[in-house]
Amino acid sequence: MKMFYKYYTYCLKDIRLKWMLFWIVAIFMIMLQMIAVFPITSVVTTWHTLKDFILASRYENFYTLLFLILLAPFSSKDNDWLLLRRYRHRQQFATYKICFVFIVTAFFSAIVFGSSMLSTALAKWLFYPYITNYSALLLYVPEPKENGSLLYFMYMFYCVTVICGLLYIVLQQLLRNNFISAILVMVLFMVDKITIHIVPIFFYKSELTSPISTFFILIAVMVLLINTIHYLVNKLDFYVRDDDS
Repeated sequence: MKMFYKYYTYCLKDIRLKWMLFWIVAIFMIMLQMIAVFPITSVVTTWHTLKDFILASRYENFYTLLFLILLAPFSSKDNDWLLLRRYRHRQQFATYKICFVFIVTAFFSAIVFGSSMLSTALAKWLFYPYITNYSALLLYVPEPKENGSLLYFMYMFYCVTVICGLLYIVLQQLLRNNFISAILVMVLFMVDKITIHIVPIFFYKSELTSPISTFFILIAVMVLLINTIHYLVNKLDFYVRDDDS
């Protein structure tokens, strides 16, 4: 437990070094979502609740990109002297990377839902006072016809984004290139959108069909990716510099 607290402290220290990046992403997202709720845009015709509003922004095309913009700058070179001084074992270094994904995802999810709630509250107040099934903050009570609750959707959003981050770390360890790894992750999510539809199933249908099975599937994928990261980091050569990554 003490070691995990140490990872948490180190992650927060590294985040504070680049806190402006989180503010930039948050302000950018708020501005786009504020514009989206105005009547002149087409987004408003596709949502009636906060969940619908977030889904209308297209996770694969919008949120994946913003999340990787947040995560990629923190993917320090594996031979960074500061990280090498912190950890004595490769497994500790791998665990730090994994914890960082979970923590950055938590901040990102807070930005997404916070800005979305602000935007929908503004829309409800200014333009659409008769929007149903929505109230401020987490006081969200779906009607019987609603396709799932907001809290379940928040859990799905967080888990899928964590998997996105872990997948990025795996590719980054394999390819040694942050940019190409980010592009591949975005391509994989976009391909899923037009083929298998795994992510839409998690967001739209999983609560109504098989919430328990979905929970275990997500956990299994996370465990697989976590073990892969540990394996790849264990094979790293920390003495070879790669200035292109």
